[in-house]
Amino acid sequence: MSLIKTIAFDLDDTLVDTSGLLVPMASQRACEAMINAGVCCSLEECMQVRQELAAQLSHTEIFTQIAHRYGTNQIGKAVHDALEEFYNPEVPTVLPLLSGATENLLALKEHYNLYLVTMGSLEAQIEKIQALQIEKFFKKIYILNGFIGERKEFAFRDILANEGHNPHELLSIGNRLSSEIRDAKRLGASTCYFAHGEHVGEEAVYPEDTPDYTIMHHKDLIKVCGL
Repeated sequence: MSLIKTIAFDLDDTLVDTSGLLVPMASQRACEAMINAGVCCSLEECMQVRQELAAQLSHTEIFTQIAHRYGTNQIGKAVHDALEEFYNPEVPTVLPLLSGATENLLALKEHYNLYLVTMGSLEAQIEKIQALQIEKFFKKIYILNGFIGERKEFAFRDILANEGHNPHELLSIGNRLSSEIRDAKRLGASTCYFAHGEHVGEEAVYPEDTPDYTIMHHKDLIKVCGL
């Protein structure tokens, strides 16, 4: 029988196909912003480099590299404007969940405390959550801002404190080794890596970047994690 009592889901590329549905246009708008700020490259070059670097680097690092590689006398503006466009995409009023996600949320809500822990622009993340109509599944939703140094570890600690659980009773599910896997493992929580989206191929940097479980589809989640 599973020792897990609480599950924390990531949002982007874990419950919704952000890489497929939102990233292409967000990437184009970000690169257009860089070019408008004087970065000397074509739209195609910018988008290709961004995609090549996406698995391993943050987008602050990616856009900074692009600005330095191709040159501009407004590096700060180019990076700032690109990040604004990338993290504030045009979100449709209705978004589909990844295949099998609805079934998992319905089933797991019957037996576990479910939380949503996501990072990004507050406005954009709220728009995604509303477009997915998933608020009803979660006991609480955390939206963290990585640009001011917030990490998911804060949310995980808060969840454990509020629930009165031990770390091993929390399962963190997400698609980033460097975020929801690393932060949860550092607390002693269990982790499930959802290998989906443009960050697939991200390499482990620290021992705690190694997940307890790995899945590629929602249909495998309950069985693989023993839920």
